[in-house]
Amino acid sequence: MSQQQQTNEPAAPEGAALPQPSPRKKRMRALLAVLLALVVAAVGFTAGWLGQYYSVNPRMRELQWILDLLESEHYQEVDMDAVYEDLYDAAMPDIFSTYYTPEEYARRVAESQGHNEGVGISLVSDGGSVRVYSVVENSPAQAAGLAAGMYVLGYGAVGGEVQAAQSPSDVTSFVREQEGEFVLYASYDSSASADDQTAFRLARAAYSAAYVVYRDSETSYAFRGENAQLSETHDALDGLDADTAYIRLDSFDGNCAEEFAACLDVMKERGRTNLILDLRGNGGGYMSDLQSIASHLLHTAQGDSPLVAYAQFRDGSRRNYNATGNDFSDYFTQDSRVYVLADQNSASASECLIGALIDYGTIDYGDIFLRTDEGAEHFSTYGKGVMQSTFVSASGSAFRLTVARIYWPKGNCIHERGITDEDGAVGIAAPALRGEEDTFLNEVLSRVCA
Repeated sequence: MSQQQQTNEPAAPEGAALPQPSPRKKRMRALLAVLLALVVAAVGFTAGWLGQYYSVNPRMRELQWILDLLESEHYQEVDMDAVYEDLYDAAMPDIFSTYYTPEEYARRVAESQGHNEGVGISLVSDGGSVRVYSVVENSPAQAAGLAAGMYVLGYGAVGGEVQAAQSPSDVTSFVREQEGEFVLYASYDSSASADDQTAFRLARAAYSAAYVVYRDSETSYAFRGENAQLSETHDALDGLDADTAYIRLDSFDGNCAEEFAACLDVMKERGRTNLILDLRGNGGGYMSDLQSIASHLLHTAQGDSPLVAYAQFRDGSRRNYNATGNDFSDYFTQDSRVYVLADQNSASASECLIGALIDYGTIDYGDIFLRTDEGAEHFSTYGKGVMQSTFVSASGSAFRLTVARIYWPKGNCIHERGITDEDGAVGIAAPALRGEEDTFLNEVLSRVCA
């Protein structure tokens, strides 16, 4: 039984109607109810704010305090976007972890599906000159005729004044600002005169990037056009014998797995049973693409989905990455030879694929050819044996964080070491950037196709 609340009004006899309050009393009670609700809300908000405040790491509170003061009290206006960018960079625990803004991440997702935008070249500085390091297959740059190893000597608007190329950043900035056609002037000769330079006319555009090229002694195939369809390109590779095909894999990205399988089908149709797999400059990509591509190349693997690699996490847990199939015998014989070309920029999934080929007997270390500088004592692949996972925030930004070490099927991890001459790989001295002639490839061909 509850205790009866005291009141100034006499208690009504049982069964009698309670006396009704006056209009003025009704208004007073409504006002008190509103005030009480506001007090309760204020108390709840304060308690929630205090709870949130004290639940946050003290260092985060201190950092937020500094940022607030920086934004409101500094004697000059501070570019807070730049400050946050610097903070994000400083928060990265290693060179492989990356923060993406929502716009950057959306673009990265599109690129991972093969949908790129721009002209499709990367530039580097070489002894004071600007050179083309790589050209994306099926890009505007590739369609215009630009090729890796060329010197970019000038640039300008169509019919306009030619600006000398001083640095990669100057050329890149110019290209990004263009809304229509423009011209890059390039040559394989760094000292070519204006009359000897080729004018490459191109424009920024959306394109379907391709990542795999097939060549043999008679012809070649690559992925061309709006939807990157496999097309004959008539670029035979001199030096190949009639039994050997050459496939270049530029990245584990986009539609590379489907492209690689299509090139193997061409190899089979054309009666080639040996393969030279070129992974030079291939910095890796997605494990799912590695799983698909490896499924065609594992000589002694048993079962429908053999292990390709595994990840070991900080808590001791393990995640296996298995091939999506096992059809080596569809493309190769028991006597087939497979060779791999790599360099110091072959990393991550490239090194994983090489490891799987070694562990399943497809190749020996002596079947690996590594580019090295003239006079170098040692040579190796990059040495990236760690894996990243991408965490996406509610705002659409993303944090690509290194979360695990990666091991080959038999337990080898090559992180910070790579595949080296000490393992038995073959080093060939050649320029880091290809010229009009690919001296490294030519030397390999002379050794394996003689």
